[in-house]
Amino acid sequence: MENAFCRIALWPEMGGAIVSYIDLASGVDIIWRNLYGQPPRVRVLDQPTRNGSDLYDVMDGSWYVSLPNGFFSGDYFGAPLGTHGELRSLPWAVTDIAATREEVRVTLVGHSVRTPLVYHRQLSLRRDSALMHWRETLENRWTEPLPVAWLQHPTWGGPLLDGAQLITPARKVNVFKADAPESLQLRSGYRGKWPFVPERVGGKLRDCSIVPPTGSGRDHSVQLTDFEAGWGCVWNQRRQLGFALEWDLKIFPYAWSWNCSGGVKQYPLWGEGHIITLQPSTSPVGRWPDLLRAGAVLTVPARGNVSTTMTTGFVATPRGAWSKTEATR
Repeated sequence: MENAFCRIALWPEMGGAIVSYIDLASGVDIIWRNLYGQPPRVRVLDQPTRNGSDLYDVMDGSWYVSLPNGFFSGDYFGAPLGTHGELRSLPWAVTDIAATREEVRVTLVGHSVRTPLVYHRQLSLRRDSALMHWRETLENRWTEPLPVAWLQHPTWGGPLLDGAQLITPARKVNVFKADAPESLQLRSGYRGKWPFVPERVGGKLRDCSIVPPTGSGRDHSVQLTDFEAGWGCVWNQRRQLGFALEWDLKIFPYAWSWNCSGGVKQYPLWGEGHIITLQPSTSPVGRWPDLLRAGAVLTVPARGNVSTTMTTGFVATPRGAWSKTEATR
């Protein structure tokens, strides 16, 4: 998909993923790419799916959707699901491509194999706007309501991150209470005001909105909550350029942010990677049984659906809402 402002490449066969999102004026691609590369394959490796290997073995770098079990692998009403669910790795179908002088629009549909869920995605790019408009619909074919943990999973990298900051109107930040807190750089289970979180060793406050330099050895994952509005921007002051997204807080009241600058020394990144994310989510970070017991899930009606919209794009100002003025560059 392309207009005068941006070019977006989709990979329908791999979960409808966005594998490239380029600002044409600067040549910047916001999608992170795995420096090791990933060989093409028709199925995942015949290995035990331990330590998230069902995801990491095919982690090439892209923007995909995670559901219905949130982040962790496990049992979903009898269905064994991997890390971030199955829809990220199943082939989707392109059901419609519409192009006029004013707009190009693509519709994709992904059918779950192990659950009665169908994912409908419509992306539209207008001639005179730097923003892409998303309409996402999650359909439940079952005769009963179905609870889900639903997450958008953009993975951002590239030259825009050099000296960048994550700007978003969150008020609170949480750190997942890990089973092995010694594996975290931040204090496990911490809750406080965004963007500062104490480090596990020494207690120094880390500004989690700052993207550390490549190779700095930083790595953390935090959850943002209590948003004033549903938007965020990776902003590079030197370039006067940012990449922004807006989302519906009624559907996605949380957002996860992973920030890695060479801090994963072993599997799966081996000290590589310069990454930041902002991932709108229906649910807090947690394992599926815990989310279900706490009622921290979204319910899709029986034989019904839930729809939401987003806008994304490169912007010349770090603060939203950009869709109100149809940002152009």
